[in-house]
Amino acid sequence: MSVAGVVQATIIGALLAWSVCKIAGKLAPQTMRRLQARLADLLAGAWAPMWLRTRAVHWQPRSTQGGSCASSCSSCGGCEMATRVDPLAPQVLQFRPRQTRDA
Repeated sequence: MSVAGVVQATIIGALLAWSVCKIAGKLAPQTMRRLQARLADLLAGAWAPMWLRTRAVHWQPRSTQGGSCASSCSSCGGCEMATRVDPLAPQVLQFRPRQTRDA
């Protein structure tokens, strides 16, 4: 295999890993947050050099308690929606008269 093939395989592998992590973060946010925290704790061990421990502190996931991403997906349990909507409740329609144009 040539050098170009190795570089191409490495780039494609890195892009694939990145996209899988992004999709998993959208579909399973709690699991990804736990994995991210576990990885950051592992890298912040006493055996690690100082620069890696410093990076591990920045890699800790942000807390969702008390904050909100404003997406209202409620998949992580951290969002507090102002109003909970029952999907089976009837919705009230409000009709307004048409506006007439003054020409």
